Amino acid sequence: MPITIKDATDTSALVQRMLGSGPGMAPALPNYPAQSVTAIDGVRSALFGLPFLAAGIFIGLAALNVIHGTKHGPTWLIAVIGGFFFAAGLFLFIHGVHGMIHRAIYERSCAQTPGQPWLFDFHWHRDGVKFSAFGAMLGRLVAALGWYLFLVPFFWVGSRGAWPFLIFASLFALFGIVFWVRWAQMFGDLIRYGNSFLAYDEFPYFLGRTLRARLRAPGHLALLQSLTVNLRCIQERYVTTGSGNNRTTRVVCYELYKDTLTFDQQRLASFAAAEIPVEFRLPNDKLPTSLTDTPPTYWSIEARGEAPGADYEAYFLVPVYKQP
Repeated sequence: MPITIKDATDTSALVQRMLGSGPGMAPALPNYPAQSVTAIDGVRSALFGLPFLAAGIFIGLAALNVIHGTKHGPTWLIAVIGGFFFAAGLFLFIHGVHGMIHRAIYERSCAQTPGQPWLFDFHWHRDGVKFSAFGAMLGRLVAALGWYLFLVPFFWVGSRGAWPFLIFASLFALFGIVFWVRWAQMFGDLIRYGNSFLAYDEFPYFLGRTLRARLRAPGHLALLQSLTVNLRCIQERYVTTGSGNNRTTRVVCYELYKDTLTFDQQRLASFAAAEIPVEFRLPNDKLPTSLTDTPPTYWSIEARGEAPGADYEAYFLVPVYKQP
């Protein structure tokens, strides 16, 4: 039978305090993959992105000599800097506009069909949800490459005699090794296990009832020494730390509810080349899924398997709502 174990995402009291949590409060999950791509949404995101977009266009035109002026660096370096501003501004603008449109469609649809938010809250597939190990690996690769591309201007300035820039760039380049270590782990996960799929037995699931689903066994299931399946209710928040000009805002996931199942190697062997059934009793007093909110609240299932060489890891959203 499944048993409850301590989760690997438990963090120290110091980290919890830094992330706005503490005794008697919902624990923060600093390494959990958030649904929010940035800590700003809607009209604020669109307006915040416009100055960056304008700066990127201006710098790009200067690099192409459309706007004439004194250049203090090579054309390629100016173009790279302009590209950073333009890409950041375009992303924030599109993100904000998309969020406003999605929210407007959701509110209009809910008014026309009340009591069924799962029809418009998210692009659910009734049969289940796929976890793309390839997509996760590619996202981490892009992040690693983007990090080092960001450091290129600092290395160039440092190579011209400004040694503080060279020290800064070198330190952050060393810090970027973390990206490559994590990417290597994800690449090993992809090669060994491939993508995963969680099949829903019902759609949607309702609070106070039972959630039954089937995890389609990843490749090389026999290599897993154990498999831990966590059901969580996650609420994201925008947390600001620091003071004055040193303030930073980030997306933090908080765990409002958790239930855990664990399968040992012997139990997993009986599921070889088959689906792994999972079953959880959903509480009646927790928040339902609301992915349209900014920041969102949602339910997810995390599967983690331990194996020599490369561990298994996958995340799945599950449609848990309040029964009308």
